[in-house]
Amino acid sequence: PTGLSDDNKTSFRNKIDDLYVDKMFKDKFFFYVGKKNIRDGVALGFNSTDFLGEGKEVDLTKREEERRLEREGNYLVGMDAFYSDVTWTAVFAPRIEDWQEEKSRVLLKASYLVESINTDMSLHYFHGSVPGIGFNISHTANDNLILYTETAFRKGRNRKIVRLVSEGSSNSYEIKDRDDQEIFPHVATGGHYTFKNGTNIIWEYIYNGDGYNQKEWDEFEGFVSYSGDQFKKGLFLDSMRSNLIQANQLMVFRQMRRNYIFTRISNSSIFNKIDGTLVLYLNLDDSSFLLNPSLDYKITPNTAISLSSNIFVGGETKEFGMMHWGQDVTLIYKYYF
Repeated sequence: PTGLSDDNKTSFRNKIDDLYVDKMFKDKFFFYVGKKNIRDGVALGFNSTDFLGEGKEVDLTKREEERRLEREGNYLVGMDAFYSDVTWTAVFAPRIEDWQEEKSRVLLKASYLVESINTDMSLHYFHGSVPGIGFNISHTANDNLILYTETAFRKGRNRKIVRLVSEGSSNSYEIKDRDDQEIFPHVATGGHYTFKNGTNIIWEYIYNGDGYNQKEWDEFEGFVSYSGDQFKKGLFLDSMRSNLIQANQLMVFRQMRRNYIFTRISNSSIFNKIDGTLVLYLNLDDSSFLLNPSLDYKITPNTAISLSSNIFVGGETKEFGMMHWGQDVTLIYKYYF
């Protein structure tokens, strides 16, 4: 349940994340049907092979590995088949009017464990509005170090672009799709290392094929700046208001450009009471970045207080300097049953 409050009223919105039935046949085939949150991918900062999770809302106040655990699933039917070290998976998520508006999707996957070299691999085929293929590799080098890579190739983009059509007393822009026949790569590669004192460091390089290149970003930023300036001057108010609404719909937090670094330093047992984390999300294309420090203080075995903040650094024409809500601080009280 989610509570929504404004000056006039408070309302609640309820969503079911998982509600399904499953059945094992002959100790080899696992069948399931209903609403299920299927999660794929080995990285934390960006999951290019999490095909069935695209567009799902997540709680950004949670740690990266927790966000996908508590998101809304899909209505689907699927089966896993277990053969020696290989698991075969087939999933169909149909479009259901008023229940599931996405285009019908098919996911096929083969997962393979190579125990001799402590490596997991998986291959994915996805058919949907933006079809693609993907693969994941995760290698446990030793008790402290894990290395991984996650890659997808998509036919088309989940991103519209802005084009300046004409300049004049009122500039004219159009928002359109990119060529859906072009192949776009998406990559997250890196690893994490855990020290003897429990401190964990994660580092990932991310290439987001959906992101804007420099020319596309310049046109988008010009669209936002021009519309904002004209609106502040009281000119063409209806048109500029519409432009700003469309620009806001195009803003995808941490996925506007193409090249990023994700780094996280954490320790879950500081003074045996504090779970501390510091996240850096750096846009390599324009040098703007997000800092996300957070602390969880355990009051009793059943209660804790969580304090976190998002600090955006960058100029007005940069991705993290353009964020319209500015800095924030979140305080959460947790009770565990």
